[in-house]
Amino acid sequence: MLTDAAYQAYDLHIHHVHNRNIENRDRAEAVVVEQALAELRRLGFEFEYSTSAIAAPTYNQQFLYDSDTMNFFAGYICSVNPAITKVAMGMNATDSNHALEERRHRANNILGAFTSVEKIYPVLNLTKREIYDSLPESLRDKFWSCRTPIYNETTIDACGRCKSCLQIARAGIED
Repeated sequence: MLTDAAYQAYDLHIHHVHNRNIENRDRAEAVVVEQALAELRRLGFEFEYSTSAIAAPTYNQQFLYDSDTMNFFAGYICSVNPAITKVAMGMNATDSNHALEERRHRANNILGAFTSVEKIYPVLNLTKREIYDSLPESLRDKFWSCRTPIYNETTIDACGRCKSCLQIARAGIED
């Protein structure tokens, strides 16, 4: 299980990047991040939490990728906090493909510009379904995967059409 007691022995620093881009999912993610952090605390996890935001324009239908911003902020945080020796990335078996290799290489260069900490991938060999099943039930509804959410007056709904929504649906998970 991902919330195994072994992880509770680590001094954790969780950092969330509000990545404001054409996908417009940062507001939806912000809601579930707060819920997930509250539940992790309730489960007994202790951690330092920080957050940052970045907004970048779209050029020629391209936008700044999450991997770029995550590695930028991870590098910065590690450069000013020498107690951090490892950075965990959430890449999973569904994310691992040749098309992402260039983005991973660029992300590693961005992190490496700031620090030489070790990057680890604790869920690299797990599918989204396996990750979901490994979570305590109280955390299972505290994630957001939709890349292009639909904002209504009182709700935020998954689009059901983007690549992430289709992967979650194929895995039999409700987002």
